[in-house]
Amino acid sequence: MGDRTERNRRTAPARNRYNAETYEPVTFRLRRDGSDGISRAQITAAAEAAGQSVNAWIVDAIKQAL
Repeated sequence: MGDRTERNRRTAPARNRYNAETYEPVTFRLRRDGSDGISRAQITAAAEAAGQSVNAWIVDAIKQAL
């Protein structure tokens, strides 16, 4: 396990530069009490049912809405 940890620490700066140049972070917030009509559990369950990661599922949902 130590080798993987060391490798991750060494490659972190390059990975962080790549992510900063490649991805645009977007943040959205959900109410913990579910009063906005959706919960994290619902999103996670829908993503799993579709066989996708939560991020991929959200991106696909946005594409369909646009």
